[in-house]
Amino acid sequence: MKVGIVGANGYGGAELLRLLHHHPYIEIENVVSHSTKGTSLT
Repeated sequence: MKVGIVGANGYGGAELLRLLHHHPYIEIENVVSHSTKGTSLT
């Protein structure tokens, strides 16, 4: 399943990203954050 995360710069978004990254059936397509626009996600 392809997913996108909106609001990834907050604690909840970062935790959701961490959990979904390790899920075997999830492919992260988009990560959106207005306050950290243009910064690399590491």
